[in-house]
Amino acid sequence: MEEIFTDKNQTLFIASSENMHQLKNDSINVIITSPPYNIGKNYSPDFIREKTYYNDRKSHSDYLSFLKRVFTECYRVLATDGVFFLNIGDSARDQGKSDEVVRCAVEAGFKRLQSVIWIKSIFGKGHYTPSGGNRRLNNVWEYVYILIKSKEYQIDPKAIGIPYADKSNVGRYSDVDLRDAGDVWFIPYSKTTGATKKKGHEAPFPIELALRCLKLVPSAKSVLDPFAGTGSTLRAAKELNLIGYGYEIFPRLDVIKQRLKEPVSDIKIPLLPQLEFYSNMISELLEDSLKMISKEEIEKITELRKRIDRKKFIWACKDLDKKTSILDYFPEFNPDRKKVDLKDNRNKDKIKLDDFLNKES
Repeated sequence: MEEIFTDKNQTLFIASSENMHQLKNDSINVIITSPPYNIGKNYSPDFIREKTYYNDRKSHSDYLSFLKRVFTECYRVLATDGVFFLNIGDSARDQGKSDEVVRCAVEAGFKRLQSVIWIKSIFGKGHYTPSGGNRRLNNVWEYVYILIKSKEYQIDPKAIGIPYADKSNVGRYSDVDLRDAGDVWFIPYSKTTGATKKKGHEAPFPIELALRCLKLVPSAKSVLDPFAGTGSTLRAAKELNLIGYGYEIFPRLDVIKQRLKEPVSDIKIPLLPQLEFYSNMISELLEDSLKMISKEEIEKITELRKRIDRKKFIWACKDLDKKTSILDYFPEFNPDRKKVDLKDNRNKDKIKLDDFLNKES
């Protein structure tokens, strides 16, 4: 008897995606997945069965052959105008893995359209797995390869767009205050050390990553994840009222059920140059203000800045113009995204360092 788990319009087949006979040819609009990395991670179900774990230490050739079988099935079920988002990163000890994995997809018939860089951690925000010691740098980003079957595909970059920094561009390049956000996405990677996540899957990607991929294809009606894991893709599909299918041969059903109920935050983060602009602006304002105070005060505020928390950051910036932009794009300082009334006179609205120092002490 075929094992199936359903939640409204989301269906999980407890089976290998090497044979997705349940799905018809050309029936899926979007595929989003992150395959196993073959580095010995633990993938096991939360119920007893004859084989209780996935072998994540296959030989190199067996691993690539396995992926090609899955991707061949993905090619069969994806619609002619469909889009395939393939997330894979290079492990610290296996640089070049991403190239080999996407090559398997190309050999299965897909055409590479573009490579997105997904930033998992920056400015201390987000999670990543430390590479260790002084042997190599930490990996804080991964690829999201965009693949297609034909030139019939359609995407809408402005569906995940960001406002223009220079508002004079509105009307000149676009009728609305939205522009293409580009191919560098900052989506913080939640920690995976919590009991629920750790027991469910070793490497779940954020729901928001799948959500952004789906929004890029507004005409999509159905989505597939051949390596469903904790159900991030299905949760994103549910959020957008899309029909979702997933395959997971060793599922943690309790974790997937909980994942499908999780709240979703639609993170709106701009291109990295804008992040750099705002962080530089704050630094410049502080440096200009520091010129007007004594050496002792400089030493004091330097020490305070090392341990500043988000509430004090917001208080210190409360009269700073551009605050809405800063706080919108630094969610760690403004998780509730509360709107703030601003004044335009920058000369009158500088950070009041004397008050700030007194409040801190």
